[in-house]
Amino acid sequence: MISINCYLVSLLYLLHLLANVSSQSYKTKEPIKITDSNWTNVLEGEWMVEFMAPWCPACKSFKDVWTEFAGWGYDLDITVGVIDVTENPGLSGRFLVTSLPTLYHVKDGNFRIYQGGRKTTDLISLIDEKKWNAIEPVAWYRNPNSIQMGILGNFFTAAMFIRGIYNTMTDVYGIPEWLCYVIFAILTIIIGLILGLLLVLCCDNFFPAKYIPLPPERLAHKPKDDPTDDDDIIDDTVEQKQTKKTALDSKGPSEPSGSASQVASDSEVRKRTQKAKA
Repeated sequence: MISINCYLVSLLYLLHLLANVSSQSYKTKEPIKITDSNWTNVLEGEWMVEFMAPWCPACKSFKDVWTEFAGWGYDLDITVGVIDVTENPGLSGRFLVTSLPTLYHVKDGNFRIYQGGRKTTDLISLIDEKKWNAIEPVAWYRNPNSIQMGILGNFFTAAMFIRGIYNTMTDVYGIPEWLCYVIFAILTIIIGLILGLLLVLCCDNFFPAKYIPLPPERLAHKPKDDPTDDDDIIDDTVEQKQTKKTALDSKGPSEPSGSASQVASDSEVRKRTQKAKA
């Protein structure tokens, strides 16, 4: 009987130790790392998410507070996550993060930006007292789960990819910065031409131009078969000639000009003078 009691006491004590160890290990639980591949997990349940960067001084000072708050996740029935924007630029664009650290409260797909106190007690009271209800959710056009924000996130990812190529060209291969800009400009023009050509080909393939045949009477018509009727052509030169002739007849015979009569009179005067001398 005594051995059985001792066995039960030992078993209860062992279970108590295991419970304490489990509780302590959960209290020191690290925030869950969220990436581009698993970020949709925040759409289910209740989450507190931090956007940070390793180079950010404010993020470094806030790290201990966030880790301590993550330890209260089990008691508060909430999941605490962290997103490194340097490794996940697409999420920074999707959530439109403009400052670090940025805190989001997510409840069943509703996103709220938390801008309150940054102490552990402030974060705990936010969840325990449900103060997040007083925060207005982000507008529909800024919802990270929307199509437009997904496109914006892809632009952020592409921009960081191009920046990585630029850093490799300048740091690893030693290419001058001006030459990098020239290369990017040429590539941009070439890619634009290729995309334009593909767009034209797609339009011609999916939306071809419709051929509209001519009516049968237009096809059977030949211009050389038209009758040549010149009766409607009026020769106005005949009328002009008649008008000119009528004008000349109305004037009568023309008289010699003043200069011609003066010459004739001068010649008669000379003849008379010569006869008088003779």
